[in-house]
Amino acid sequence: MMAQRQLRTKVTELLKNEGIAVILNNSGTYNIPRSGFAGFNTASGTEPVAELNIPMEAFGRMERLLRNKVPVEMEVEIKNNFFASPKVYNVIGEIPGTDKLLKNEVVLLGAHIDSYHGGTGAADNASGCIVMMEALRILKALNVAPKRTIRVALWGGEEQGLYGSRGYVSRYLVDASNNQNKPDFDKFAVYFNMDNGSGQYRGIYLQGNEMVRPVFEEWLKPFEGLGCSTITIRNTGGTDHQTFDRYGLPAFQFIQDEIEYDRGYHTVMDTYERLVMNDLKVNAIITASLAYYAAMREEKLPRKPVTQQQGTGPGGPGGMPPGM
Repeated sequence: MMAQRQLRTKVTELLKNEGIAVILNNSGTYNIPRSGFAGFNTASGTEPVAELNIPMEAFGRMERLLRNKVPVEMEVEIKNNFFASPKVYNVIGEIPGTDKLLKNEVVLLGAHIDSYHGGTGAADNASGCIVMMEALRILKALNVAPKRTIRVALWGGEEQGLYGSRGYVSRYLVDASNNQNKPDFDKFAVYFNMDNGSGQYRGIYLQGNEMVRPVFEEWLKPFEGLGCSTITIRNTGGTDHQTFDRYGLPAFQFIQDEIEYDRGYHTVMDTYERLVMNDLKVNAIITASLAYYAAMREEKLPRKPVTQQQGTGPGGPGGMPPGM
């Protein structure tokens, strides 16, 4: 959240004022370096305090020595290059709608194409991109003729603050400068997002929208045998469905088997070898099915009322956490 970023900025300022040269972190429980999030506004010209992940053995030894008042001395050489902020790109493809009244309404599928720099971003979130592209390929191979347009968006800049999806919303759905809806707002049918690793779908988060429960109960019935039937009223965060949900648009993230996601994402472990392809195949089939149901339904999915916290001020609520 924005409050967390503001707190981090204040902590960084305090450390710089105290003359701190470098921050040392251990490599975590499994001794695997995890990428941190240290924002740097190149326009301000103020670099953040450098942070290093070091092996647990070295970190623990230094910590014990210092705790026992034994001096520790280090030599650290860090060379960084900073570049101007690059443009963020989204990759979009679609199957056009065929119904003369509904073809301009959009069923949107999404995942983020950018990744953190620890590994190659396989689980976070190439896995989601694989599923969304495969779902569209399945529908295309079946030669379906959906009433509504089924669109896939692979978002850029999610890890830095959901920039790709926020840019899409700002361009097509809501004017963030004055909070006024754009013409495509009323043509938005639903958004399905995948961003919790390689695990199989077990259900869906309703994001507090109880009105869609009977719809999802019916749509997920064919997949009960695969263990995908849980429907929870709970919210989940940290990824692109929030961009749409905060304006009251129906946007949902799937419940997934965790496998080793928390252990591996944003680390050097996040590589192709961590993906469970059979699970991703199941996810693609379920995603394709839900997308087709949504595209063929007579009415769009019901929307929850927009609260005072949703869609207020430029860019919606008080900021977004870095994605997952």
